Amino acid sequence: MSEHERHHHEHQHVHHGEEHSHDYSTANKEHFNKPASNEEHPKWVELAKRSAGAILQRYPFDEESTTVMDFACNAGLLSREIAGHTKLLIGVDISQTPVDIFNKHVSNQGIPPEEMRAVCVELKGEEGELDGLKFDVITCSASYHHFDDINKITKTLAFFLKPGGILFVVDVTPKEASGSSSSSSSSLFPEQYQHVVAHQHGISQEAIKAAFDGAGLNSFTFEPFSTVTIHDKEGTIFVAKGEKASA
Repeated sequence: MSEHERHHHEHQHVHHGEEHSHDYSTANKEHFNKPASNEEHPKWVELAKRSAGAILQRYPFDEESTTVMDFACNAGLLSREIAGHTKLLIGVDISQTPVDIFNKHVSNQGIPPEEMRAVCVELKGEEGELDGLKFDVITCSASYHHFDDINKITKTLAFFLKPGGILFVVDVTPKEASGSSSSSSSSLFPEQYQHVVAHQHGISQEAIKAAFDGAGLNSFTFEPFSTVTIHDKEGTIFVAKGEKASA
């Protein structure tokens, strides 16, 4: 398996089906239902640790009270790093295979489902979904580049936040080309994966800010914290943060 496919492994895609010339949601759902897409390459385990660290530094998690949704959780690499700091963590994904892997790991660790579990569902941001739960924190790591419509996804996630709740998005943005713009025109992702990647160049700060603003999330921050090599291209990993207005 190529290094790039590993990038897709932890990196998921939950997404609302709109009619487009290419259906990224269905393509991603099928891609991540293949067992090979869920192997745990050490590189992506390490990236999940770094991503979790960036998130944990930016919110006062409390294992007695903090409730978290890990959206597009895939097999749960990020969730595993955060769960010990939460009262409840629910992973959400549109592909059943990684959800099953997630829940098997939780069961093997002896963690009860009322503390940590994953569900296979395509959220629409409607009352009654996820048993009416709202969350203190929602995380979405290495998945926004799979989403066709990040504005719609962000509004859906904001729906599931409590007043004052925080959305964290971790993803890749083009590495600043030193004195050269040539690299910015090429895709970060090899051709064989472009059918599951809606944003070939990663996600720009401007695009993320527009999505957060459109979803009514305030106190926006965008902070690069690491780099990652995708295939043979280097990208910058960022954490974006926004807060839902208090009631």
